[in-house]
Amino acid sequence: MLSYKWIVRIISVVAFVVLWQLIGQAVDTTLFSTPILVASSFANLVTQTSFPTDLLTTIRDFAIGFTIAAVLGISVGIAMARWRTMEVALDPYVSALYSTPYVALAPLFVIWLGIGIYEQLVVVILSSVFVILLNTFAGVNNMNKSYVETGRAFGFSGFKLYRKVVVPGALPYIMTGLRLGIGRGFVGMIVAELLVRLDRLGFLMVYYSELLEVAPGLAIAVTLGLLGLLMTEALKKVETRLAPWRSSATGG
Repeated sequence: MLSYKWIVRIISVVAFVVLWQLIGQAVDTTLFSTPILVASSFANLVTQTSFPTDLLTTIRDFAIGFTIAAVLGISVGIAMARWRTMEVALDPYVSALYSTPYVALAPLFVIWLGIGIYEQLVVVILSSVFVILLNTFAGVNNMNKSYVETGRAFGFSGFKLYRKVVVPGALPYIMTGLRLGIGRGFVGMIVAELLVRLDRLGFLMVYYSELLEVAPGLAIAVTLGLLGLLMTEALKKVETRLAPWRSSATGG
C-alpha cells in the first residue's frame, strides 16, 4: 500500500494539475498555457529539436561542477572548523564571495575562459561551493562536543576521529548544504546560459519567449524543475543510507 506521504503528494499533484488546466483555459495562450499543451510541446521538443542533447549536456556540466563544489565545500568547511587560524584567514573571503552575484559575472567568465564547459563549471562551482562550505562549517562547530569526547574515549584520533565521529555528526548540516547547493548551482547555470550561451536550454527558452510560445518554454521549465526535484530526492536517499538513525528519529 502507498504510504500516507505518497497519498498526500499524489493528491497534491492532481489538484495542482487540475487547477493549472482550469486557469490555463481561461487565460490567453500568449500569456499562459495548459498542462495538455505543455505535454504536447514537450513531445515536440524531444522529437524535433536539440532539446535532448542540450539537456544531457547541461546535466553533465552540472554534475561535474557540483561534484567539485561538494568536495571543496566539505573539505574547506571541515578544515575551517578544525583550525582556528584557517577560519580567521578565510572567513572574510568566504563571506564576501558568498554574497557575490556570480551569474552577473558570466560575461567576464566568457572573456577569461571562452564559451565552453569551463565557463559553465566556474558558474556552477561558485554558485554552490560557499553554501556547502558554510553549512559544513556550522555542522562541525555546532556538533555536540560529547560525541567527540566519546570518540576519543574509544581511542579515535586525527583522521579516524573525523571519519567516524565528526563527519557523521555534522552530516545533517552537510546534506542541507548540498541540497541548497543543488538549487543555487542549477539556477546559476541556467541563468548563465540565458546570458551567454547560444546552443543550450537557456537559448531555447529565450527563443520561444521571443516567439510568444509559452507552452515550449513552460515545458523546459517544468523539466528543469523535475530534474532538480529528482536530484534533491536522490540526496535524501543518500542521507538515509549514510545516517539511518536520523531517518528513524524524524520518522522518515
